[in-house]
Amino acid sequence: MPEGPEIRRAAQALHRGIAGHPVRMTLSHPALAPMERALRGASVESVSARSKAMLTRFSTGDVLYSHNQLYGEWVVDRPDEPLRSRAIRLVLETSAQRAVLYSATDFAWLRHGAENAHPYIARLGPEVLDDATTVRDIAARLAQFPRRRIAAALLDQQVLAGLGNYLRSEIAFVAKLNPWRRLGELSDAERHRLAKAVHDITHRSFRTDGVCVPMALYRAQRQQGASFEAARFFVFDRAQQPCHECGATIERAALAGRKLFVCIACQGVFPLPDELRR
Repeated sequence: MPEGPEIRRAAQALHRGIAGHPVRMTLSHPALAPMERALRGASVESVSARSKAMLTRFSTGDVLYSHNQLYGEWVVDRPDEPLRSRAIRLVLETSAQRAVLYSATDFAWLRHGAENAHPYIARLGPEVLDDATTVRDIAARLAQFPRRRIAAALLDQQVLAGLGNYLRSEIAFVAKLNPWRRLGELSDAERHRLAKAVHDITHRSFRTDGVCVPMALYRAQRQQGASFEAARFFVFDRAQQPCHECGATIERAALAGRKLFVCIACQGVFPLPDELRR
């Protein structure tokens, strides 16, 4: 599932491509189609992200809430490009650009100003990628959930909005913390370290189109022939490979039903319990 950085980049691409221009729209999904007549002649005023959801605001004051879930994807291209062989949910087309939402199934029509009443948005914690969210804010938020394990808290959008599975592995590694520890067990210094990793790694991923390691390390690995996916992470999807920092073996485990990757040495996971190995 796309995480906060990917959704925010998609929202920015949509905004640049179609906002402020008259659009021709096709609303193909049954949950969307009833609004097609009401939106005839409308333009898109803005596209923004809230955690893993997107909000497309029209000049009529109507707002489309959409959540990609596992398979949905927004694609911005030229109107003459061939459409993909996937289920088309809606098409928003200007004279120069076309935005197509494929395969998503979670939609709602809202009114501008009432977005926070939507059940998903109403439950969100602070947006990590919001410019107003500081490391201190993140640390204070984490302190409110002392019984939650680090790895579980970093997947919960009610704790912090915009994080996801690859980010939690990378964040816990950069913070040099065992992800099975509870937030209430952390010292003030450890909690600050975790909050700083949350902020820095999420913002780095957003800026670099998904690269979590420093760019010098990423470029060096790419020059050695590593793929984008292989080069962009410290630990995620690197099971049985050596840690970039200490050389110990990266282990794959599971927590909260999702795969999790750790450096057993850097993060003090001694030993990794057998029931967690995957």
